Amino acid sequence: MREARVQRWGGGSRRGATILAMSAVALLGLGACGQADNLAESDDGTTEPGDAVELRVAWWGAELRHEQTQAALAVCAASVGNITTSSEYVSEGYEDRLATQFAAGDAPDIIQVTSAHISSYAQRGGLLDLATVEEYIDTSAITPSVLSADQVDGVSYAIPVTTNASGILLNVDLLDEYGLERPDDENWSWDDLFEYATGVNDATDGEIWGLQQPSEDIRLLGIWARQLGHPDGLFSSTGVGLDTDTIASFLQYGYDLQESGGSAPASVSVETQGGGVEQTMIGTNRALMAVRPINEVSALEPEFELLQLPVHEPGQTGQTFRSMSWAITSDTAHPQEAAQLLDCLQGNLDAAEILQAERGIPANQDVVEHLRDDLSPEQQMMADFVAVVEENAPEAAPMPPPPGADQAEPMLRRYAEDMLFGRISPDEAAEQFATELDQSISSED
Repeated sequence: MREARVQRWGGGSRRGATILAMSAVALLGLGACGQADNLAESDDGTTEPGDAVELRVAWWGAELRHEQTQAALAVCAASVGNITTSSEYVSEGYEDRLATQFAAGDAPDIIQVTSAHISSYAQRGGLLDLATVEEYIDTSAITPSVLSADQVDGVSYAIPVTTNASGILLNVDLLDEYGLERPDDENWSWDDLFEYATGVNDATDGEIWGLQQPSEDIRLLGIWARQLGHPDGLFSSTGVGLDTDTIASFLQYGYDLQESGGSAPASVSVETQGGGVEQTMIGTNRALMAVRPINEVSALEPEFELLQLPVHEPGQTGQTFRSMSWAITSDTAHPQEAAQLLDCLQGNLDAAEILQAERGIPANQDVVEHLRDDLSPEQQMMADFVAVVEENAPEAAPMPPPPGADQAEPMLRRYAEDMLFGRISPDEAAEQFATELDQSISSED
């Protein structure tokens, strides 16, 4: 595992040179005061008002993210006015490092998290209930459906700084090459998608398939369930909450799509699943469409569009959001200052000009509008897509995965592949998947 690097801000960004120069001066001043006399404590051990406190901030990512985040932290430290920050960042091994720190009682004050991991940290008591510091965090520019993705049992444990959703990636070049009509994705149904995907294979004499096999997509399974009247999605608070009939109907759709020629046979499709989008059926120009996280459109060339997901009933999108977020750990000695710093990272426009959309489309709509002219065409397309989804998505998020559910995606992939190869039926795949996943969750109790 690559060791984390810990350092104070000292880097730059490709943008915002004037802002960075000013923030560097401000932060150096704060740091000097902190080292001299601003870390003095009162007799009861608490920091006096106006004294500078140091906040440890942890995240993962590549070098550009490190540079941008450190620069944004400098802006926010100057904005808040009584803090310094130390950065703990890694390119890999982040989860292992955090687990070790939590176990040792040495977790950073603020950590970068994803929606998939918030419940695990929160249910183990590792994250601060943000209601205790809500007066310091302004979330009015983040839609409720996005905010709820970071809640566990109705409690907010993190603030999303970016948002992502599932959509259908459409290869426009293949569409033009074969003279195919663009599908109408306004209120289309799963039957409409099935019919269109099957027609693509016929219209191209078997050269390409209409849709990359969808039955291995754990996120899509949750959306499918929510569209069918199961608002919690796949999980309950203690295990698999979704009935196996609904899971089987999702798997049956994928199986029937393969049998109709709408998606490739298992011998072709399975070898491309589970890797990066560039290696998948749509990334190698063998499928016209694929259900994927919309941020992956930036990794594909030359031209792709985003289509809304089909629905079972008009208006029932069932859409869910996945976010990259900042959370405050429960053992922080400085919850107020941590909240003020978190608020700056998600909503300060000077910080936003540095961070741009490297982590994804900002969750804060004021930030999106402020940055819109600086976004790439693909990013603007994603921002527009998310705006439509936010208008129609259920306000309540699905039940987050409980501890022990981290292997749900590879489990579903394994059973879906067995089904696609004809080794088991969709009903058997659904039953076996739910049983194994429940056992995995139960083992964490």
